[in-house]
Amino acid sequence: MVPLIVAGAIAGAAGQLGGAAISGYYADKAAQREADARKDAANRLLQEGRITDAQYNELINQINQYYSTRGSLGTKQDVNQYKQAIQGYNPEDYAAEVGEFDYDKKQEDFVNPYYAQIIGDTRDTIQHSAAGAGLGRGTGAALNIAKGTAEKSDELYRTAQEAYRDDRNFAYQQYIDAINNNQNRLNALRSGTEYKLGLQGDLAQDYYNTRDSQMSDIMQAQQDRLNAKAGYASAIAGLY
Repeated sequence: MVPLIVAGAIAGAAGQLGGAAISGYYADKAAQREADARKDAANRLLQEGRITDAQYNELINQINQYYSTRGSLGTKQDVNQYKQAIQGYNPEDYAAEVGEFDYDKKQEDFVNPYYAQIIGDTRDTIQHSAAGAGLGRGTGAALNIAKGTAEKSDELYRTAQEAYRDDRNFAYQQYIDAINNNQNRLNALRSGTEYKLGLQGDLAQDYYNTRDSQMSDIMQAQQDRLNAKAGYASAIAGLY
């Protein structure tokens, strides 16, 4: 027969083992429930992440659709045309060429064509005057004739010189006017060309601005999605 003390000890040990078993059972159940809860929470986060992926893809589609319908004033073709126009633009093409002033006349060309006759008439007139004055054909008459014809010749040459100078100045002014008129025409052409280049540049810039805006929107959506994924990953990791 087992002594009462031993029997009590055995009964107490059995009770303790039973209590430990029950506590362990419930602890295991609690741990399992917590693990299940964590797993369930992680699955929900994963599901939310997949939903967010779908929303992200839809957002990208909406961005692309918006820019495809909005478009821009400029096109890729405008960009290429602008590049070609810039490469072909040479300011020197709009500078008037200035050649040599061509004037082949001489002062002698303006001498009175009746020079010899005028000198002869002058000599005869002086001679007649001298004869009328009783000078005859002496030295005095000869001096008067020489002086008079020299003065008339000088007068004729001064007149020819003035005519030559006036004609040359007139020809030179015509030469300058022609250059100025041509340069003014070229200036107008250059101004029109540069204005057209400016418009083409605006179209090209508009095209690039639109493409830049589209890329910026897409990159922002991608960055937001990466941040969201990082947040989900961190939250899921915190569950374990």
